[in-house]
Amino acid sequence: MSKMYYFPLIPRLQRLYASKATAEEMRWHASSTDNGVMRHPADSPAWKHINSIFPEFALDCRNVRLGLSTDGFRPFGQSRKQYSSWPIILTPYNLPPWLCMKGHFMFLTVLVPGPRNPKDKLDAFLQPLIDELKQLWEVGVSTYDISLKQNFQMRAMLMWTISDFPAYAMLSGWSTAGRLACPYCMENSDAFTLEKSGKQSWFDNHRKFLPMNHPF
Repeated sequence: MSKMYYFPLIPRLQRLYASKATAEEMRWHASSTDNGVMRHPADSPAWKHINSIFPEFALDCRNVRLGLSTDGFRPFGQSRKQYSSWPIILTPYNLPPWLCMKGHFMFLTVLVPGPRNPKDKLDAFLQPLIDELKQLWEVGVSTYDISLKQNFQMRAMLMWTISDFPAYAMLSGWSTAGRLACPYCMENSDAFTLEKSGKQSWFDNHRKFLPMNHPF
């Protein structure tokens, strides 16, 4: 497998500020999340934690908060031939909840056409995107905001990834199989090998996350 398709991210983020339909909406998160209701990632502790760690980034609400999602799919349906394609999709979460989940704001950025699963090679296909994200984080790009009729230095950060567990392994490089499969528990995982089973390990420590007075 040596082919991929890459669709640059920066011009599409700049177009969000070049359009009257979206430029003002990209600032929604800064003024509409103080009513104590969880309806958008901007209401979450994670968002506020990022603001406290990177106050300079948070100072301009036009800086873009991104989420990355990926999963393999079979473009030809349930055919006999095994064929798997892998898209990488970026979503700007500055937009309000009624917009950020719309399909036209989910930017297909990388497409690994297949036919095989990229597995541990996914990071090689992500390199152009990583370069763009580094530029957006470290330097930013000059961008025109039509709603305020001014240029500004637009920066962006990748706040989280969204995937199932196998795709998590591909994105992070952490093996999600065996005794240390849990990327949160790591070496504190409680695992042992079952004597009469084909599975390597069984995990029995999920109850430790429950409150002490929980019936389980």
